[in-house]
Amino acid sequence: MHVFFSVILAVAAIALLAVAALRTRAWQAYNRRRARKGRRPRPLDPVTIGAYILAVVMLFGCLLGSCQKEEKPPETEPSGSSGDTEDTTPVSLFNPQKTSSSDPANWGIRWEIFADGKLTHSYLRQNAITFGEPEDYFALPGVAAFRGNNYRDNAAYGTADIAEQKISLQWTATSTDLPGGIWEGSGWTGQPLVVQWDDATRQIMNLYADKKAKTGLVEVIYATLDGHIYFLDLEDGKATRDPINMGMCFKGSGSLDPRGYPLMYVGSGDENIQGKRPRMFVISLIDGKVLFEYGHEESLSYRQDNDRWCAFDSSPLVDAETDTLIWPGESGLLYTIKLNTQYNKSAGTISISPETPVCTRYLAARSNQESYWLGYEASCNIVENYLYVSENGGLFYCVDLNTMELVWAQDTKDDSNSSPVFQRISYTQSYIYTAPSLHWTKDENAQGMVNIYKLDALTGEILWQKPFQVFTVDGVSGGIQSTGLLGKAGTNLENLVIYTVSRTPTKEAGVMVALDTATGKTVWQMDMASYTWSSPVALYTDQGVGYIVVCDTAGNAMLVEGSTGKLLSKTSLGGLVEASPVAYNNMLVVGTRGKKICGLKVS
Repeated sequence: MHVFFSVILAVAAIALLAVAALRTRAWQAYNRRRARKGRRPRPLDPVTIGAYILAVVMLFGCLLGSCQKEEKPPETEPSGSSGDTEDTTPVSLFNPQKTSSSDPANWGIRWEIFADGKLTHSYLRQNAITFGEPEDYFALPGVAAFRGNNYRDNAAYGTADIAEQKISLQWTATSTDLPGGIWEGSGWTGQPLVVQWDDATRQIMNLYADKKAKTGLVEVIYATLDGHIYFLDLEDGKATRDPINMGMCFKGSGSLDPRGYPLMYVGSGDENIQGKRPRMFVISLIDGKVLFEYGHEESLSYRQDNDRWCAFDSSPLVDAETDTLIWPGESGLLYTIKLNTQYNKSAGTISISPETPVCTRYLAARSNQESYWLGYEASCNIVENYLYVSENGGLFYCVDLNTMELVWAQDTKDDSNSSPVFQRISYTQSYIYTAPSLHWTKDENAQGMVNIYKLDALTGEILWQKPFQVFTVDGVSGGIQSTGLLGKAGTNLENLVIYTVSRTPTKEAGVMVALDTATGKTVWQMDMASYTWSSPVALYTDQGVGYIVVCDTAGNAMLVEGSTGKLLSKTSLGGLVEASPVAYNNMLVVGTRGKKICGLKVS
């Protein structure tokens, strides 16, 4: 018996050592990312140290047990040591798995993987993707993607001094009219990006001389519906360089390279007036040249409407360690593209040499042109190597990016344009918040029920759902078009998730609601005379007091007390707002459909 228990103890100790080694590897990668940003490395966490100590104690106990005399003959003793064969099975601390309620088979999902342009039955990425924590996503001060980072939890950088509790318009810039087109100004999701470039990078860019010389310049980068990308000084709204005329409509939000490289990733959301097909772009921000465009000649898509629709409304993410661009498209394809980026800051050069995308496509039992479309308009979350995304047919997916396999799926009933928000309490307590608009499930009176959902990120199971009765209008949907705002841990909003719901209780009205993250119950609700698609943004003081800025279709920008929903201040922007604002300390920027880009200050 001594030997039996010793073997069990040895196996347990080896497993514990494997987990500790995995945590050490993750910690080393985390410190490498910190080192690239000039930050001091952090010591190994106590949990990992404790795991090593416990494993050593267990192995010592195993040795003592095996040395004791056995009462039975040794014929049952194993012939080989448990350490003779190395266990190469990967161990993950965050390991989503399907359950009976999140099995993709429940919705007849057909999932296919393409590598080197060919259908494959299995795939394993050579260099594993592992995203870090959201606060480490961007190497520079600023907001590099829609809703800020790979968790998509807020679109703000820094803190704000909010003594007066007032919001005011500081400056406006004018975007260009697109001749003969219906797309003007800034649309949904339409969030600008904001960045403080380091001095060396600023010097190699095509900035105007006075802006290049400005120490601490914070640049706003805004792709708009008129087909231009604008570059503005956050402080005064003046142009920092010439706009780039792309000749395409940009409805969604672009992304900056998380490594601080002068690269922009942006996708067009519709055809322009010449019928030029939408596509993804990678643009050098050194000289404004397009380095790569893709997706407009896609032949793999199952979508047949408009000759395989290929728009890109979502804001992509980039894995810095593996140099991989990750981008869901409205074609129903999920792209991962190795970029092979070469950046020489001292020489002022940057280039990419993209490889053939590794991508997935899918069909579901109800995905067809007559009822439920397929495709991705929402932006995705990525947590370590797991991608979370909603799709147009009302399903929600968890995908392992290292195998490209669909892990689990869940039904959220209707067309999902709201990007999911990820929340991690611990490795075993991780959650997703998501919500659909009203489209497919409307009744004969153009009304229906939509829900805000909390999902278990590990299993895909629905933990709670909050229903809203809403109206919808063809082409101008009701329900939830905005992305939720998750209260920041350690602040007075940490137990709240906040959404705007459009076209409720009437066609023109809306609400903003704060829900308890544990129960889904309403903590407060602010009634809005005019609905909004714009996503709320939280600004926090140094003391952790949260305030919310939200814009509506009447053109108002409102400052709201985050803990109560009380309206504190508002200002008119002079035009309908569909776009979502971005915040940098006390300043915010948002565009209107009235061809104005507005700089706002909260004081």
